Amino acid sequence: MLKQWTPCAPENFRKGRGGLTPSAVVIHAYPSLQDTDSLFANPKAGESCHYVVADDGSVHQYVDEHDTAFHAGVIVSPSWNGVRRGVNPNLHTIGVAAAVPAGAGWSDAQYASVAQLLNEIAEQWHLAMDAEHVVLHSEIRASKNCTGAGFQRDKLLQLLAAQAAAAPAEFATRFVHIIKNANLRDAQPSTRARVLRTLTAGSDLEVIGFTERGERLRGNPVWYRTAEDAYLWAGLTDQPQPVKAETPLAPPAAPAKPAALADAKPAAAGGPLLSGIARIDDLRSGKNSAALSKGEAVGDGVGAIQDLLSGHGFKGMPNILASSYGNFGSKTLAAVQDFQGRQGLPAGGDVDAATLEKLLSVPAVKPCISQVYLSLVLGIAYQGMQKVLGIVAQMEGVGKFGALNLNTDKAGLSYGIIQWAQKPGRLPEILKAFSAADRELYIDIFGDGDANLADGLIAHVSRPSGGVNSNTGETTNNKFNLIARPWTDRFEKATVQPVFQTAQVQTATKVFKSSLAGIQGYAPDIRSERGIAFMLDVANQFGDGGLKKIYQQVHRAGMQEFDILEAIADETVERIADKFKHGVRARRDGFLETKRLSDKAVDVASLG
Repeated sequence: MLKQWTPCAPENFRKGRGGLTPSAVVIHAYPSLQDTDSLFANPKAGESCHYVVADDGSVHQYVDEHDTAFHAGVIVSPSWNGVRRGVNPNLHTIGVAAAVPAGAGWSDAQYASVAQLLNEIAEQWHLAMDAEHVVLHSEIRASKNCTGAGFQRDKLLQLLAAQAAAAPAEFATRFVHIIKNANLRDAQPSTRARVLRTLTAGSDLEVIGFTERGERLRGNPVWYRTAEDAYLWAGLTDQPQPVKAETPLAPPAAPAKPAALADAKPAAAGGPLLSGIARIDDLRSGKNSAALSKGEAVGDGVGAIQDLLSGHGFKGMPNILASSYGNFGSKTLAAVQDFQGRQGLPAGGDVDAATLEKLLSVPAVKPCISQVYLSLVLGIAYQGMQKVLGIVAQMEGVGKFGALNLNTDKAGLSYGIIQWAQKPGRLPEILKAFSAADRELYIDIFGDGDANLADGLIAHVSRPSGGVNSNTGETTNNKFNLIARPWTDRFEKATVQPVFQTAQVQTATKVFKSSLAGIQGYAPDIRSERGIAFMLDVANQFGDGGLKKIYQQVHRAGMQEFDILEAIADETVERIADKFKHGVRARRDGFLETKRLSDKAVDVASLG
């Protein structure tokens, strides 16, 4: 059965089971699915469950079955024979709950879904599904009655037996479409299995089944199985969540999508999410097959190529603030030729559809936030707050996802597109977002596979002053000296992961929305796109409270918006250390002068 992966906070579960395996399922109840999602996401809750099933039968999974959820750990007058002296029951049980109000009975859909889920657990862990292996929480902790008065264990056990005896439902999907180059793995649904062959973007693969218990990648454990007993991760197909039905689907009648469009994300209207840069979108779609070449008119199409080349490590490419941005000059030509040669393409220097596709599909080694990268690599529309974020990030750290400030401002480590800084206590925010986005990958990179080390990093930077001396910015624990190797290597390794790049964008957008809400409360006269972007940039540098104080200090009745912005710019330069004044002045002037931002009033809601 299909489940929605809703990972709980890392503090609310334990990686692994201390060498034990599940011996039973413990049944619980929570008032609502929404409340449960919020509870388990709260790092202070100290509570979690592996699964919660809603009234309509839909399932949220919060903890992997191989890991220990905090659901039944306190033993009080137990009546369950499976209780082991001196052993926390969480280590050898799986928590399954229904979302039901206090005193209410389970719905038929809940009984059916829980029965199906328990049968899957029984098959996975070789358990009998009887009263000794389907345990009430009250049978471990007598003071608890969280299954509710309306729960009927006999009814659930009968459904378990009936479902186990029934024939499995027909698997409907027979062909899946590959949206990005993907490895077909031999015999196991895991990236550790041998690669049989690589499937190219735009092709179709016939599959005969799937498993939901493969290696979890980006929150998705679904892998398709082929007739040769090979496995493909579903996240690289157009059907990341498979379906079951009585009638198998026929092979696709329409021609496969061109490889150039294979990684485009669907837009709300059903078409591909385009970059919004006409020259790029036309080249990818084949509408205009003329390559971009030296002598091309200055414009955002060439600028997009320069952005992508920067991401591939080519130095000296201009960003959107430079006068040479969008000019296909000799340096851009040389970089294109170098890239083409490395990729085995004809190195003539013209950016045709094949070269553009390689620029998009080959992983960036120095990824930068830009209109083309957000939309066509990460699948995030460059509009509203994401556009503002992109421009602020260009000002902050030239748009680099991996921008590192190694204590030059005595704030310890600052990292990422908006410089989450250690000393002000902002670094935990992005690390927690990484852990939530892909827990396994976070542990692999920041803990070298050790969950305690990876979680210890978050705990350290959550200490007062971010775990550094408030005067010098130097670490208070040499185990977590983040401005030196191996930590700098770990942050750089995290930078190239698209799932973490997306987490940076999502987290920064959330920060900006929160800041904007505060700004609107005391500065309703800031209404233009330029003004809002300017204010968010200052808030990002001086903090929300710092911006408010600066605004209140310089604001005078009757001032026009642009006058307010200029006054704030002057004040921020005055407040900064002398060695940083030139850079801050250039940054403020960049916002005041760039043609990338509009001076027209915008609907603040549109920036959501």
